[in-house]
Amino acid sequence: MVKPEIRLLIAERNPRMRDFLRREFSRRNFIVDGAATGDELFEKLETGGHVHLVVLAANTPEGWRIGLIDQIVEQYPSLPVILHTYLEDLGDSPSLRKFAAMVEKSGNPEDLARMVALVLERHYPELTRDEGTEAAHVD
Repeated sequence: MVKPEIRLLIAERNPRMRDFLRREFSRRNFIVDGAATGDELFEKLETGGHVHLVVLAANTPEGWRIGLIDQIVEQYPSLPVILHTYLEDLGDSPSLRKFAAMVEKSGNPEDLARMVALVLERHYPELTRDEGTEAAHVD
């Protein structure tokens, strides 16, 4: 089990996908909030309490275009962001290097869950290194 104080923000335009990911990560004992747009993402980052990690879908209305990820990095430089997208949606922008990780959408949340655990371990080892936590043990 993951400690309950780890907070994720899922930025995904599709409400069904957003709710699906919210349920999946809630089952893993994360505190999960969702945002449908870039504006909502920033509103939640500013007013919703400390967020440990953002999962950003490339299909948000603003997409992951350079301005959005640059704005996140500028305003929240220590906040890791995982890009969750279809490979064909990716270009070759240098901004892609600013993501903590990228995971292809597949309909199966396991790859994303493993990457979330790895990124959290890298950025917040003090939160994930308890024996028995799912985030601390990744095969």
